[in-house]
Amino acid sequence: MVHITLGQAIWASVKPIIKIYLIIGVGFLMAKMGILPVEATRIISDIVLTVLLPCLSFNKIVANIEDEDIKSVGIICLSALLIFGTGLFFAYVVRLLLPVPKQWYGGILAGGMFSNISDLPIAYLQSMDQGLIFSEEEGNKGVANVIIFLTMFLICIFNLGGFRLIESDFKYNDDENAARISETTATQPAVSANTINTDTNKSLLSNEPQLFNDKYTARDTLTETIGTKANGNADISPISRQSTSNIAPLSPLHTCSNSNITKPVHTKARDTIACLPSEGSQVTSGSNPLDRQSSASTIHSYNTSESYNSSIDTMRARRTPSQPRAYNTATALEENCLDEKYPKNMSMAALEPVRSIDMRALPSQNIHHLIREYSNVDQYGHLRRNSSLYGIDMNDAHSIRSNSTLQTIKTANLTRILTSDATVSKKDIETSGESLPEWMKKFPLTPLLVFFLKNCLRPCSMAVIIALIVAFIPWVKALFVTTANTPHIRQAPDNAPPLSFFMDFTSYVGAASVPFGLILLGATLGRLKIGNLYPGFWKAAVTLVILRQCVMPIFGVLWCDRLVKAGWVNWQDDRMLLFVIAISWNLPTMTTLIYFTASFTPPEITDPIQMECVSFFLMLQYPLMVVSLPFLVSYFLKVQMNL
Repeated sequence: MVHITLGQAIWASVKPIIKIYLIIGVGFLMAKMGILPVEATRIISDIVLTVLLPCLSFNKIVANIEDEDIKSVGIICLSALLIFGTGLFFAYVVRLLLPVPKQWYGGILAGGMFSNISDLPIAYLQSMDQGLIFSEEEGNKGVANVIIFLTMFLICIFNLGGFRLIESDFKYNDDENAARISETTATQPAVSANTINTDTNKSLLSNEPQLFNDKYTARDTLTETIGTKANGNADISPISRQSTSNIAPLSPLHTCSNSNITKPVHTKARDTIACLPSEGSQVTSGSNPLDRQSSASTIHSYNTSESYNSSIDTMRARRTPSQPRAYNTATALEENCLDEKYPKNMSMAALEPVRSIDMRALPSQNIHHLIREYSNVDQYGHLRRNSSLYGIDMNDAHSIRSNSTLQTIKTANLTRILTSDATVSKKDIETSGESLPEWMKKFPLTPLLVFFLKNCLRPCSMAVIIALIVAFIPWVKALFVTTANTPHIRQAPDNAPPLSFFMDFTSYVGAASVPFGLILLGATLGRLKIGNLYPGFWKAAVTLVILRQCVMPIFGVLWCDRLVKAGWVNWQDDRMLLFVIAISWNLPTMTTLIYFTASFTPPEITDPIQMECVSFFLMLQYPLMVVSLPFLVSYFLKVQMNL
């Protein structure tokens, strides 16, 4: 056993923190610079969950877990339950004794219970396997142990319904107290269409300060029109208050015809271009069964979370799901309003979607945009759908021109659950098992069991299950890797195991999982903002953070010592396992907490108290981890492991 000095132990514990925070800082800056918007963050997160992390999990478990490690897997599972239980207990005590808003009673329990037990410890271990403290082989085995911890986390938060703690904080509106759209519109001075030229995009971007002066405040201005005169000369004229107040929100089911078209209208609502009826006609909501929901949830209330995109959305056209994002607006207008041609002297550049590179010049996105992207519900608690998809049957072959089998898979609820991290809700539990025979649905636990099994199909969970089966069967493992405990089998022409190419693939792809995860963590932290906190809540948040990152590590050291004294493990052969268990007691709260909270937050909400509490709670933890984790590691290396 290698002996190190105290200075070496301190440096070995601080060096990984420097690397981790540099990567987090990169994500933070990319979010602030607009290079990593919330849409890109979610896409990359889904890639990590569905491809990168499963590859990493399979590779590390198959290569480093043996059949003799079954006991270690059991110890990790037991340790994970103790970590979750201790955090839950501390959170409950804090909620009981200190000021916590009732709207975050469940969120604080989830925040105390679940920790960020994936990217952070893996990045830490991969910085300590250079030979001074641990060998590369020990580091790989430590990563495999962390992935077992991660699997327990996934089971508790998804399979067992831990997300219900967060969802229980939200109470949704009914028809009586629903938010309504302001019927007041602001008049705009008439502008000749001839003044609108090919520099429209440039002028819009140059007026950014004016466009965003009223950011995150309720907007009265709803629509602005582009009218055409009978002689073909186009003018831009305002819609009067009287005409606008009687117009219900239009849906894709409302089509344009010669009898009622006078002016094509480009609204400030997201992705909406419609055709207004003439003064003698009026569009009513009775023709569309979705209008009541559309009026309140699709168009929203134009509150704080809507104002940022108002200037961008005025340049976007409604498109059907089969149309690409860059679908030309003029073509859409010509198709929907057959005989009403868009003004030919109007610049089409003003109506094309804004490029992502141009959006970087706009103000930095913040927590409201995160809510808008991740929110899965409207103000009534119903599953939220994009306004451009209302009235369209996603499985209708006439509506969507694509392969029917692939489209069925893409639009299935199971696909939605399995390919993203914060899309499940109580309704998914209740509807699980609906396709089963009636006699099976009579059992009260059937939905829970079916929901549990559904979540076992998550790519990362499946990768861990398959990897453990392969690792615990020596002759199957020999097909992938060669170790001292695997039997000798016929090798491939390159003297490697027949399926070694699969290990090469998972190793190459999985290596990107941790860096991407830390960059996404930094981007998320870069969008958080401390708002108006509940009176006295800071006391509860600070106390719980101290309990999690200063007191819980003490329990971790005592638990490791208890395992050794009980004879379950020893310091010579299981020091990496003990090290992983110890640092797992000192990790901050899961970042997924912010995504789950946003997914249950309606975009219409004007006072997202849950998001404010989560933001403050998360932002407290990472500055403290700079001190607490290196201190724990230094103590554990010198005192517990006697290095």
